[in-house]
Amino acid sequence: MDFSKYTSYSFEDFLNDDEFLAFAIEQNSADVEAWNKFRNDNSQRRKVAEAAFNTIISYRSQKTFYNEAAQTKVFDRITESISLKNHKPKVFKLAPYLKIAAVFVLVFLSFILYRTLTANQIQKTDFGKIRTIVLPDGSEVTLNGNSEIKYAKNFKDGVREVWITGEALFKVKHLNIDTNNITPEEKFIVHCSDINIEVLGTIFNVRNRHEKTTVGLLSGKIRIDYTDVAKVKKQFVMAPGDFVKHVEGTSLKHEKLSDTEHLTAWVNHQLVFKNATIEDMCLVLEDDFGYQVKVEEGLKKLKIEGEINVNSVTDLLHILDTTLHLNIETTNKNITIKQ
Repeated sequence: MDFSKYTSYSFEDFLNDDEFLAFAIEQNSADVEAWNKFRNDNSQRRKVAEAAFNTIISYRSQKTFYNEAAQTKVFDRITESISLKNHKPKVFKLAPYLKIAAVFVLVFLSFILYRTLTANQIQKTDFGKIRTIVLPDGSEVTLNGNSEIKYAKNFKDGVREVWITGEALFKVKHLNIDTNNITPEEKFIVHCSDINIEVLGTIFNVRNRHEKTTVGLLSGKIRIDYTDVAKVKKQFVMAPGDFVKHVEGTSLKHEKLSDTEHLTAWVNHQLVFKNATIEDMCLVLEDDFGYQVKVEEGLKKLKIEGEINVNSVTDLLHILDTTLHLNIETTNKNITIKQ
């Protein structure tokens, strides 16, 4: 069994991995050596892995796990066991119940303790608001409007992992000395809905919306882990100026940017588009600023050739109006675009 994929797993990830569940229950001798090596080689992930392992083997009588229904099945099995025992009177009837209760309470308290120690910190922004957050390791994350990041309380002492929804500019603190020998605690991993980004120390922009992710690298070096259209796990190493797009279950699209500054224009409250359609612009207005935009049929694919660089939504709508001769009505957070 290959344990290498577990180097960035969280406690929940282990419990939701069927292969790991099967290993913990069966403990085939052929896999035990690999398991011990994994724990020795990954000191930062060892506690998490062992907590998940111990939780699973507490229920090892359950031979098949269906991840989302696991807790219900455990309760059903306990109830069924109690019911059967009620048909066989014994002198000490409470002993089996106490044993079951003790095991369950121990596992439950262990899980609660683990969640308390490693609970995620959540940082959010409202529509149209930009906010810079300093992570416990000194790395900086600037969040665009309507965006969110999560990271564990033990972020500084464990593997540095961040989960993002929305858009953010990352300035990651460089920890590693030898780039050819990177230890787990030196890694910085950003999780999106469809890809994972592994970082050493660098500046890059991530946008993760509508189950699509774009990543632009300004400086340094990062690695993208993704699954392609053939459901094969692949990797792509990005260099400065690289820009990639990915939707889960599709091939990774890559291009080279001539001007990476456009990637971070939003940090300065600028709206920058290049050869964009009305649909592209409307998505940004909805996702980042919270507008409700209605576009007349046939207009969404209209495109403005060249570059648009403005400082406000009002300026953007004025350009659409004058360039494409459209009728644009704005009422509070509602925009209607007609011919």
